Amino acid sequence: MKKMKILSFMIGMLLTANTYGQHVLVNEVDINKEDIQFCELRVTAKLLSPTKVKVYVDFGQKWSMKRQNIMTEDKKVIAFNSSVAALNFMSKNGWDYVEQTVTTSSDGQTTYKYLMRRSD
Repeated sequence: MKKMKILSFMIGMLLTANTYGQHVLVNEVDINKEDIQFCELRVTAKLLSPTKVKVYVDFGQKWSMKRQNIMTEDKKVIAFNSSVAALNFMSKNGWDYVEQTVTTSSDGQTTYKYLMRRSD
């Protein structure tokens, strides 16, 4: 009986953490608390680091000199190994993939843009 109570408590805590722990911070703004339904991830290769990518987030915010990176609560930029890692992060935090476009600049820099929709 005691084990069942502990198990029920732990399951309840996990469900609560999953529901209330979802947030995506972009320059100290939790976009999960904003009145938006879509955002766009812009993913490019990091210079001098072929195993990492830069991820910028456009959620309709005003243009700013600040980086538009996904950050931790202590204001550190989250480093992603690939586009898929960034997509998995967004999925775990309440966002669904919609579509992708690819652009290549004249200097050969490829940018992958992923449209994301807030999960229902």
